Amino acid sequence: MERDTAFRRRGGYFAYLVAAFSIAYAVVYLGLVRNDPANHNASALAWALIAAGALSATIATAALGSFVGGAAGMFLAAFGVAYSLLSSAHGVFAGIGDLQGFAEVGASPTDPRGFATFGLAGLWTLIAGLELRGRAGLRPIYSTIAIVGGIDLILLFIATVIASTPMILVTGGLASVILGPVFWAMSGRLLTAER
Repeated sequence: MERDTAFRRRGGYFAYLVAAFSIAYAVVYLGLVRNDPANHNASALAWALIAAGALSATIATAALGSFVGGAAGMFLAAFGVAYSLLSSAHGVFAGIGDLQGFAEVGASPTDPRGFATFGLAGLWTLIAGLELRGRAGLRPIYSTIAIVGGIDLILLFIATVIASTPMILVTGGLASVILGPVFWAMSGRLLTAER
């Protein structure tokens, strides 16, 4: 049991990293890439931040799955690691494409139109929120933020598929600046405070 607690605590630190990478991504994307789409270095940096956040999420999602426990926790851990690895591959693929001048290569073969980065991440967050709802010792706001954040990410995937720029900006802004960082910071606090 002590090793599980230590793993969950480390996962909490990675959850804080996911929150930090999300905010850094928003700053780079909204501040540099959106205003100058030809800035391939800034775009590559934004994709690198997505990859770093996704790699951090591999540990954070597994730790939160361990916290939930049982069959639901095992499912959350496996699903979280899977979507995170696909999302990190997407970030690396797109970032390298930007750096090498192949930014217009098209959809990522590992994550078409952000299916893992937005769609599966949203589904995972929604399920995590539902599993955490009503759990003893957790304030309801935690699961509510997870549920709303999961729905927002799913809507972001839909917005990406239909190429709706206004919807992408609204749902993406909420996901990367507010809902995602708050959820991951709360997860970090939950996991690091465990004794």
